[in-house]
Amino acid sequence: MKLVKLEAHGFKSFADPIVLRFDGGVAGIVGPNGSGKSNINDAIRWVLGEQSSKELRGDTMEDVIFAGSKTVQPMNKAQVSLTFDNKDRISSIDADFITISRVLERGKGINDYFINGEKARHKDIKALAMETGIGKSSLAIISQGTVSDIAQSSDDDRRLIFEEAAGVSKYKFRKIEATRKLESADQTLKIVDTKINELEKRLSVLKKQAEKAYKYKQISDDLKNIEVGYLVYEIEKNTKIHNQLSEELAGVAETEIAYKNDIKSLSDQINEKTDKIKEITKIISQFSANKKVIEAHISSLEQTIMEAKARRAVVAEGKGQFDEKERMNALISTVNSLGIDLKTFEENYQNSLKEKDELDNEINELRKKINNINIEINNHLEQERNIKFNLNQLKRIRDSKTNLFKGTKTILDNKNNFRGIKGIVADLIKTSQEYLPALETILKGAAQHIVVDHSDTAVKAINFLKSNDGGRATFIPLSTIKSKFVRDDYLLVIRNNPGFVGIASELVTVAEEYRVLNEFLLGNVIVVSDIKTANEISTIMDKKYMVVTLDGDIIRVGGIMVGGTKEASENILGLDDKIRENEEFLPGLSAMIEKLKSNVSKENQELMLKEQRQKNKEVVIKTLSSKIFDIKSQINKHKTDIDFSNNALDMTDDLTKLNETEKTISQKRSELAILDFDLTTAIEQKDSLDADIQVLNKKNNEQNGMLSQLLSSFTNKTNANEKAKASLAVDKERLTSYYGLTLENAKANYPLTISPEAAAENVKNLRLEISELGNVNLESIQEYEEVDARYQNDVKNRDEVIEAKNICLAAIAEMDKKIVTRLTNIVNDVNREIHKVFSSMFGGGTAKVEFIDPKNILESGISIYAQPPGKTVKNLKLFSGGEKSLIAISLLFAILRARPLPLCILDEVEAALDEANVIRYAEYLQELKQQTQFLVITHRTGTMTRVDALFGATMQKRGVTNFFSVELEEAKKLVDQD
Repeated sequence: MKLVKLEAHGFKSFADPIVLRFDGGVAGIVGPNGSGKSNINDAIRWVLGEQSSKELRGDTMEDVIFAGSKTVQPMNKAQVSLTFDNKDRISSIDADFITISRVLERGKGINDYFINGEKARHKDIKALAMETGIGKSSLAIISQGTVSDIAQSSDDDRRLIFEEAAGVSKYKFRKIEATRKLESADQTLKIVDTKINELEKRLSVLKKQAEKAYKYKQISDDLKNIEVGYLVYEIEKNTKIHNQLSEELAGVAETEIAYKNDIKSLSDQINEKTDKIKEITKIISQFSANKKVIEAHISSLEQTIMEAKARRAVVAEGKGQFDEKERMNALISTVNSLGIDLKTFEENYQNSLKEKDELDNEINELRKKINNINIEINNHLEQERNIKFNLNQLKRIRDSKTNLFKGTKTILDNKNNFRGIKGIVADLIKTSQEYLPALETILKGAAQHIVVDHSDTAVKAINFLKSNDGGRATFIPLSTIKSKFVRDDYLLVIRNNPGFVGIASELVTVAEEYRVLNEFLLGNVIVVSDIKTANEISTIMDKKYMVVTLDGDIIRVGGIMVGGTKEASENILGLDDKIRENEEFLPGLSAMIEKLKSNVSKENQELMLKEQRQKNKEVVIKTLSSKIFDIKSQINKHKTDIDFSNNALDMTDDLTKLNETEKTISQKRSELAILDFDLTTAIEQKDSLDADIQVLNKKNNEQNGMLSQLLSSFTNKTNANEKAKASLAVDKERLTSYYGLTLENAKANYPLTISPEAAAENVKNLRLEISELGNVNLESIQEYEEVDARYQNDVKNRDEVIEAKNICLAAIAEMDKKIVTRLTNIVNDVNREIHKVFSSMFGGGTAKVEFIDPKNILESGISIYAQPPGKTVKNLKLFSGGEKSLIAISLLFAILRARPLPLCILDEVEAALDEANVIRYAEYLQELKQQTQFLVITHRTGTMTRVDALFGATMQKRGVTNFFSVELEEAKKLVDQD
């Protein structure tokens, strides 16, 4: 199989496409130094799969791509192809010609191989080279350096050439691998033995723990069989209670509102009717007074007429004029005296009316005050009920831990199984109500993180959660966390901002042992008054720190902003503080309610006193009104008598005057009839209003009493309902989370076969047994099984390692045997060939190769002994430089005769030889070309004259190599350019 064509483009100095065609035999490549002729050597090595850029005289593989020159632009692609004649079918590829190509593109990561145009892998190229022999040995490419190495190297280094020719590299590599495996096996054996010893100690401890854990699980199973049925009973019982109470409570809120609305409506009606009674009372008083005045006036007029008629009869008889005059004077005096009395009574009457109005106002205000106090009492009772409800809710949350994540709750419920559990973050950090929204925003889920002493505790807890399907939890080991801070230069600036509140870690209280926890969670978070300040401070700090407002708005690292109305949530931060605040507030609220009730009682007593005074004042007014009426009647009567007396004395009165008086009496009687009707109507209205008020007051008192009873009953039922609900939640949580059962599954598979009382007693006793076991390492069962499995596995591994060790020893012995055989064979074969080669190269004489230590061929160096014509036998080291080179070349030719290669590249191998030896060298190539195709890169005329074809390398364009076929004379000129 021979090389027939080489094509290259973009590889090193081959900026222009080059094509070299070969016909076998010996082809020479000539050219001045620096013309790029040796790049042919690199091109062939590269296309055959060379992976080392240093072997190709570069730093990176992309250095093989043409880098450009002053006149030619750089290229981005290198491509080389070798075409071989395969007509003899040495390769398994069924084709007359095989073309191997490699393409590399700069910056694209493309480094592809091709065989006959089909994409191939690197190992495919290497396999083809090994199959055909074109790349199975480093002797396929021999340079001047190779010859020098052979001539100058030590016997041990020279051995490597024979190893390469013998093909023992793969066996050496396998031996090295086997030796490494042997060493690894020895090391592994030590490690495994150590592990086995440690595991045996651990197994002894774990076995005891596992036995205790098995007992725990047995008791737990017994507990489960009884408790699950008991839980079903309790759940059904509490569900029934809860449903019943929920139904009863369902309409309470609406009923409460209805009661309050009724009470308000009744109060408004009472106030409205009271105001109307006040108005009607005034009207009745006025009507009564007017009635008395009219009646008195009528009576006076009737009396006056009778007396006037009598006096007229007397006067008509001429008698009594003197007595009439005296009588008239007496009447005038009486009228004057009565006027003085009237004035006094009217003043008293007006004062009494004013006092009654004031008393009416006071009574109305007092009634309103009592009503407002009752409303306030009801509001406080509702507040008390809500606080008690919230308090029960908070206690339920705290006691049942329903606001905790499943994993967190599982660990806290089994805290006694671990050492080093400190608690959750929320329980270890305290703050005031003012900072609570900010702290809740900062911590969020971290409030439920479990604080532990060391990471080992966290590992055990996590394994416990996994083995018991206990959910997930986050752990903070105090031994590993570090404090976090805000940079001092930022702090100096932001502390002067009026909206700056503080660093979050400064706003909480923690025990000294948790100071690092506080600084880890809160040490680099800033709390400010409002979102505007937060934005300013976040900008100042280049958005490197979290900033939170007192309301819980937040600007995260990087500038993400979150804010608005917070959703209600069962936050655990400050839960104990909220419970304590509610418990402390309740006594004060209860005292306030009692005080208000006492005030209502006092105000009711005051109301009764004022209402009595009101009645007394009405009697006084009525008496004064009657007195005034009597005096006015007397005055009117006396004035009428005076008028009649004057008329009687003057004798000017006539019957017309009497008739007018009688008409007046008739009119007054009509007025009196109308007034009587109006008065009766007003009295009836007042009586009706009084009756209404009495009914309304009774209803109002009844409604207030019913509201109080409702609220009290609601509180009691709510507490009972919450208790049932809490028990229900705890029982369901234990059933589902702890036992992993649905109610239906539990009911179907765990029937309660004993009485609930007996079940409760058994549950109590079994729990006591579990408690008496003390700390139980539930993981020990699995850990024992795991450690035992590891122990068994390690024992098995130890046996396997021992077996592998024996296999390695056998493999090393086998490799040694093959290496010795192959090296012995190559040395013997080379000795058979080197005599002929040496004699041809030196014109006589002899040479041989020998192992320095034939008894230790595996490590022995190889010496070359030569006897040129007319000289004694000497070691290669003792010859001159030229002789060493010729002997080294002779050795290489002998190796090629012993192990022929299809293709060999000789790169200025004969450079150190004199001209006569160059000719011998070139002529011997002609002998070897029958079995090996040669590409000879040379400067020497003796070589050029004895090759089958010559290719000249030149750089017509600076930095760009071109090739062309040349005659000998042209080749000499090219070489002479140096």
